[in-house]
Amino acid sequence: MHFLIALEQTEAGFSVQVPDLAIVTYGKTIDEAKLAAIEAIKINLDAYQEAEKEVPERKPVSAHLRNPDFADLLFAYI
Repeated sequence: MHFLIALEQTEAGFSVQVPDLAIVTYGKTIDEAKLAAIEAIKINLDAYQEAEKEVPERKPVSAHLRNPDFADLLFAYI
């Protein structure tokens, strides 16, 4: 399963968001930020499974691209 991430460079490194799961994390490099997002996604999905809840439905990429909060961010899939 792939999730869309949005990356933003900060003074401390890179902030990364997983908008479909309401996850925000960071890393000193892009690679570290992506690894942090992968770990956060795993934890989040495990929590949904343990709670016997459905994972939120992923929105189309176009919905996130239209979001002004994401206007200047770099998008990728992990």
